[in-house]
Amino acid sequence: MERVPPMEMAKRLARQLRPQHPDYHYLSKVFKKTRKLLEVTPQKKEKRLPQLLTEEELVAFYEAVFQSRNRNHMVMIKLLIFTGVRNAELSKIRLEDVDLDDLRIRIEQGKGSKDRYVPIPASFRGELMLYIQSQQDNFATYLFESNRRRPYSTRRIRQIVLQYAQQANITKRVYPHLFRHQLITFLTKQGIISPKLQLLSGHSEEQSLAIYRDLSLSDVASEYEQAMKSFPVH
Repeated sequence: MERVPPMEMAKRLARQLRPQHPDYHYLSKVFKKTRKLLEVTPQKKEKRLPQLLTEEELVAFYEAVFQSRNRNHMVMIKLLIFTGVRNAELSKIRLEDVDLDDLRIRIEQGKGSKDRYVPIPASFRGELMLYIQSQQDNFATYLFESNRRRPYSTRRIRQIVLQYAQQANITKRVYPHLFRHQLITFLTKQGIISPKLQLLSGHSEEQSLAIYRDLSLSDVASEYEQAMKSFPVH
């Protein structure tokens, strides 16, 4: 038997329900009971591992960024690669959030409305300092601003990443969040254990919170710094 199209079925149901003058709460209960009667359960979304870049691809990607000689883009891409911050978090970083003395960046109200710090490698301090000075000279508020003095949108950051992936002739899908997976995978291979990775990345699985609360960024900073010395992008 051929299925009735969803819109037609919705119209039929609406005709049946309209005399009941349903509100949202009533409809939610009706469809919940209907799913139970029909033994319909939600399908679990298949989790796919991201297709990471090889070391050669990562170097080729950054080489394309470097060849552009766009300091704004170079600093932006390095922050994505070195810190694993989320796209939305990157767009909100202000100049005052960067602590060059302690080599860390404050991520305010990240995912889950939580504040945290992420470390940056010592080798990046000088380049980042010069960039911040130029932004201060331009009276900027955010680390990355458009010509309209507004923080970069997440869409614009995705466009920039894609632009350089295409220039590097990388056929894999390259997007800002990929560098988060890339960094966490790299640090895992370098022996940084799960609870410490939670601190660096901002993940907070409930079963690990007891350990997570006992860690501070200083406990992880030296291991992070040591690991980043062998990172393919410098």
